[in-house]
Parts: sequence; C-alpha cells; structure tokens
Amino acid sequence: MSEAYDCEHEEELAKLFGEAATLLSGASSPELVIRFYDTLKDFFSNTNCWREWIQFTVVPNMQDYKIAPAHGGRIIRLLGAIDQNRVPQNAVMGEIGTVTFLYPYTTVQPMWANVVKTVTRAFKDGKPFPPYIPDWVLPSYSTGLLDGLVGRMMVEPGQSYSNVAAGTYHLARYGVTVSLARTEAMRANTVGAQAWAYPQSFRTFGQRGGVSTFNINPSPQTAR
Repeated sequence: MSEAYDCEHEEELAKLFGEAATLLSGASSPELVIRFYDTLKDFFSNTNCWREWIQFTVVPNMQDYKIAPAHGGRIIRLLGAIDQNRVPQNAVMGEIGTVTFLYPYTTVQPMWANVVKTVTRAFKDGKPFPPYIPDWVLPSYSTGLLDGLVGRMMVEPGQSYSNVAAGTYHLARYGVTVSLARTEAMRANTVGAQAWAYPQSFRTFGQRGGVSTFNINPSPQTAR
C-alpha cells in the first residue's frame, strides 16, 4: 500500500498549512506539522471515523488473533467482529492489534474485525512530515481540522502567535466538527438515518459452553 498523496490531496494539504501559517504568525513549518499530527490523533480518536474491515481466519482452539491494517494507519480500538454470515461475534481487544474471542471455535472459518484507526507518524527520514490520512478526510473536514490546529497552537503561552481568546474560539469550532464527524461515522454517512447497530433479533447464532453453535465450514477433524 502506497502512502503517497494524489495531486488534489496535496493541494488541500498545502492550502490548510498556508492558511494556518497566515493565522499563526511566526510559526515554523515543523511546528505546524507536529501540531497537525496531534490534532489528527485527537480527531480520529474522538470520532471513530477512520475505520477498516480486516479479514482473518479463525482456527480451532485458538482465541487470540493478531491483525494489521492493509490501508495505512494504526489500530486504536475494535468496534466489533462478524463471521462470514455477518453475525456479530463476542470479541474484545484487550491488547491493541489482537482480536480475542471469549470462546474458542471448533472449525476453520473467516472472520472480519471492524477497527478504528489513527495516524502513525509525524516524521519521515528524521524530519517532520505530514502524516498519511485517507483522501476523503480533508475534503470533508479541512475547515474543522484547521480550527483544531490553529486553536491548539494559539492557546500555547509565550509564543508569537499566542492568543487565548482566538484559540478558544477556534477550538470551539473544532469541537463542532468533531461532533459532526462522530455522528456521520455512527450513521455510516447516510442522510437522516439513526446510528447503526446490529439488531439483537438477528443474533440467531452464538456460542454456548465454549463451542460454536454455528460453523458453516465443517471442522477439518470431523469432515467426511
């Protein structure tokens, strides 16, 4: 997976940093990059909007499965896990990057974990470098992210760009964007829909006594 930006994304990013530099007189480019990284970490952590479905294979008598993103970013939490029939399964992520099922399964079968991700780094070759983010983030939330970056830096004391009143204003606007992004993520970017949740009535299969009660793939040990 390449973490190179396309031309449009680079233009959006350059525009954001240009506007930030105008509002933050005296701020250096490395400062802007590092504080933008901090803003993105806060944004993704509080909105759950950067998600990925990761497929892995469950095997008998094993409860812990290491997973890794295929499309950039770093996992920060698990939203849920489903089997090949889209039935939710009981899973947690006590250790980041490891899906743990509450009970072992008896057959080999595919599963999918829905994870929330965030940015991974603010440096490249030892120098500040804008972190990789999906190409839909800036077109949707660049104004709010600019507010977060500018507000975060303006409330720092003793800087040439320090301005607590203006910084508080920008952070309040950023907070509105965070709330909007969180709601849109919960509603899967649909209009007028309620927050999506798998209906409990659809939980027709589960696990009892540590044995999966729904294994569409016959166990290799018992298959004939």
